[in-house]
Amino acid sequence: MTRFAALLVVVSLQLVFVVLTLALLFATRHRRQRGREHGDSAKELLSGPLERLMLAQDGGESLARALELLRPDVAARELLAIGGTRLSADQRRALATLVRAAPWVKQIIAQAGSRRWWKRLEAARLLAVVCEESDGPLVARLLLDSHPAVTSAATAALASCASPALVTVVVTGLPSRSPAVRLQQCIALRRHSASATTVVVRRLAMPAPPASLRAWVQLAEVLGTPAALAAVVPFASHADVDLRTSAARALRFCFSVEGAEAVTRLLRDEDWRVRAAAARAVGALNVREAIPTLIDAMHDEAWWVRFRAGLALADLFQEGRFALANVRASPDPFAADMATLVSGLSDGSRLELTSA
Repeated sequence: MTRFAALLVVVSLQLVFVVLTLALLFATRHRRQRGREHGDSAKELLSGPLERLMLAQDGGESLARALELLRPDVAARELLAIGGTRLSADQRRALATLVRAAPWVKQIIAQAGSRRWWKRLEAARLLAVVCEESDGPLVARLLLDSHPAVTSAATAALASCASPALVTVVVTGLPSRSPAVRLQQCIALRRHSASATTVVVRRLAMPAPPASLRAWVQLAEVLGTPAALAAVVPFASHADVDLRTSAARALRFCFSVEGAEAVTRLLRDEDWRVRAAAARAVGALNVREAIPTLIDAMHDEAWWVRFRAGLALADLFQEGRFALANVRASPDPFAADMATLVSGLSDGSRLELTSA
């Protein structure tokens, strides 16, 4: 091939690339324009029925009929927007009951088995609004979806259709979830704390890898029930340092003798992360017996441990604040500087830092 022919091929390929790029841009612009037009038309169609529902002139029947006139994906988008911002909880439930059997709802929910993740996402988002208890198996499948966006969207459905079996599925699967989705699911499970506590206590009593145990300890921390937190206490002496740190963090909500004793022991842990979490916990639990150990922690080599110990002393009534004042006169410049820093904080600032 001559140089001219090779150059001609390169130029041709570049021209094709430019043409395809322009075509894609025009197609995207056209699609967005059509989407805006559909959205404007939908809002105009729904405004009257929505106003009647909000003014209690009907129970949502006219709005449900209006939604059936829209394209399924547009109806789903509008229902999510309306239900999320403009209706009360009772109005949302009433509207969900009215539209649940509509063909467009069934069509969207049927996408839960699609190979395309964005179709499954659309089904999961709609289920969060119209979910019934009978949808439990379908929600469970979406909660175990391989795509985190689908899992995150399905988590919102836990509020209305979380049977004990579904709660078990969610708790069991927590270790395999991404950190963001795991936290979201832990928070969602608070609405079903009795069932979730039963499952997490059982899981924490069984042998499991440290990573799985950390996920369940996090759930116990978020639930904050006495039984769940009591199940965390034994992990304060676990060999895995990350698990001990998670346990110390969770036990700041464990208002029991066993919890107070566990976090006090952890103040002398070999790892600074555990010591810092323990210092925060003894302050939250008002463990006055830990004041001497906290004074020692003010001389810790780790800045974060000294900081947490200082905040804890400032929270431990007059005895703790008196001890903090004594540390300010310490010959150890690091301890004295930290005590001075914490003593100079306002009550609001200290509370904010303690809760962070």
